[in-house]
Amino acid sequence: MADMHDVLIFGASRGLGLCLAKACVVRGEKVAAMVRAESDTAALSGLGVTLIGGDAFNLDDCMAAIRQAGAKRVISVLGGKNAAGRRVDAVGNLNVIEALEAEAPQTRFLLGTSLGCGDQWDTLAEGARRMLGEAIQAKNQAEQRLAQSALRWMVARPAGLNHQSATGRYRVLAERDDAGNYLPRADVASAMLDIFVEDERLYKAWTILGPADPA
Repeated sequence: MADMHDVLIFGASRGLGLCLAKACVVRGEKVAAMVRAESDTAALSGLGVTLIGGDAFNLDDCMAAIRQAGAKRVISVLGGKNAAGRRVDAVGNLNVIEALEAEAPQTRFLLGTSLGCGDQWDTLAEGARRMLGEAIQAKNQAEQRLAQSALRWMVARPAGLNHQSATGRYRVLAERDDAGNYLPRADVASAMLDIFVEDERLYKAWTILGPADPA
């Protein structure tokens, strides 16, 4: 029988995913996370997060995690490459989407991608395209597949992330602009959770930016 959690997070062992887990716990939510065997899970364990073993490259693992967590909402911020150089942005997120369709099609799902995805590609500077192109193309595959699904989905496209402390100053926009292109991961986590609870945000991609003025 599935454990009942408020949120299941894919990609929670570090970075933005860990910030999301912390923010959910602070909000009083019961959190589960699927983690690989080799991941450092000390921080998640310290937060009281339920750890579910699995690898996002394996569809069966994703399905099993969804069944075990029994979560009302699911977030994926999978990204980067594994030790073999295989990028998880596409395959991992595609597996999560397919697993949700099979196991919990009514679950609300938030996919975290990146500024520059979708129709924002043309707005990126040439240097950014060269540096981020491979990752963005992979994330685009997941966005496109999600938009074709019948899931209750949302997409968050955060700007550049830094390690600074949370400021509480961020913007959630339907489109990007040319200001506030960097912000703390903790602020992005707060913005994503704000998006997640609002029905009017469903079936759209949202850009998360820092404040327009740096003050």
